[in-house]
Amino acid sequence: MSNESTRRPLNWSLAAAVLGVAIAFLPVALAYARRFSLSLSSAAAIYGCFLLLLMYLLAPAIASSRALLKRFLNGRFKGWIVLGMLALPYCIYATGTADFHWEALGRLILVLSPPIFVYSACPVRKPAVFTWQDTLVAIWLVAIVLFHLFKGVWNAPTNLDFMARLLTADLGALSWTYLRAVPDLGYEVSVTKRSLQAAALNFLYFASIAIPLGFVLQFTSWNPRWTGLGDFIASYLEILLFIAVLEELFFRGFLQNLLAKSLRSHWLGQLIASGIFGLFHILHAPFPNWRYVLLASVAGWFYGAAYRCGGTLLSSVLVHATVDTVWRSFLTRN
Repeated sequence: MSNESTRRPLNWSLAAAVLGVAIAFLPVALAYARRFSLSLSSAAAIYGCFLLLLMYLLAPAIASSRALLKRFLNGRFKGWIVLGMLALPYCIYATGTADFHWEALGRLILVLSPPIFVYSACPVRKPAVFTWQDTLVAIWLVAIVLFHLFKGVWNAPTNLDFMARLLTADLGALSWTYLRAVPDLGYEVSVTKRSLQAAALNFLYFASIAIPLGFVLQFTSWNPRWTGLGDFIASYLEILLFIAVLEELFFRGFLQNLLAKSLRSHWLGQLIASGIFGLFHILHAPFPNWRYVLLASVAGWFYGAAYRCGGTLLSSVLVHATVDTVWRSFLTRN
């Protein structure tokens, strides 16, 4: 069988994945359009922007599309191409919503540029080591999230924070797949018995520790808000796509993975990444929220264990999304 005939069916996997998520989120999109009385052009532009950002997120995680994109991004100008790709969704959104502003586009480019510039201008020579370039990029990505640096870019009909989260995840995925290839990133859409088993076991391990500990620390209380399986699944997909993928890509695929390789210890890399993940939650009220830091660090440990045992980021993403969805549905933070 020729390479072309072998490749053709595989290339449909990206389209199928995007279409599947698009259909899953369509009821949410329709409800959103009705809530804000969006015109057809505005609704189409917002959803088109969302789908393009989603495609950028999924393309590096699917073998066939990852290979095609690698050929497209192979050359001295690949940093500029990545920057142009990531700016395109805003142009689609702004055209349909009549919300184009040069200041917003300038902010978008300024926020996206530092990681792309660092990795393009100063290529990493030792891919399996956490380098000074990685340190600068990590600090900048944390700043994007903590200080909401994309705020003011998507404003119609209201602040579309989910676009900022998707774009930040896209920046990480494209950077660590093409601009600075991270070995064993584990960024794969590949459901296996091993990945599902790692996710299930580490969720159970975490729940058996965190639920009693949360009650003892008076951090959580029992407050079931079950409104049906449909709402639970919708909440799960929302958390998985807009929270879990970004955080697991950063803390596990990038940080834990490279720290473990640099320190030559999976356990130490996992421990440090878990602690940093926990400290990431210290700003939650009341500041400094050390109870949240402790429980988030425990969560980070089991997310890291799922990533390591499952051999893929999918395992840690599934655990993360399950923990947050169960918490949202049955528990309340005091």
